[in-house]
Amino acid sequence: SSGINAEYGEGKRVHMVYQGHLLRPDTASLSEFTLDQPAIVICQISHHSQTTGLGPGTVPDRGTPGEMDLSGLFFPLLGIALLACWVAALSFTPSISFTFYFALLVLSGLFLVGALIS
Repeated sequence: SSGINAEYGEGKRVHMVYQGHLLRPDTASLSEFTLDQPAIVICQISHHSQTTGLGPGTVPDRGTPGEMDLSGLFFPLLGIALLACWVAALSFTPSISFTFYFALLVLSGLFLVGALIS
């Protein structure tokens, strides 16, 4: 077989990452991918055991990376939580302290700055 995996022999697993995405399939050669020039590709070579047990220091294979990546929901969920806090604060104005309003204002400002940067 050809590709980077073939160059390192049996028992090795090679993963290539380009711009935060795993290049698939693992058996493809680097020339088969469309990469901008100049390109930075990160290559991870690890020992791949055929046993089902995990030795010390090994990490279980959790399937395809990014399969359950929920990081894209962080800002929307944080925005909804901040909005709910503002609605609650404005609904119960007499019982809310100045410290709470100040903290909510600071967190909302940080949220807006983070949203504008990303």
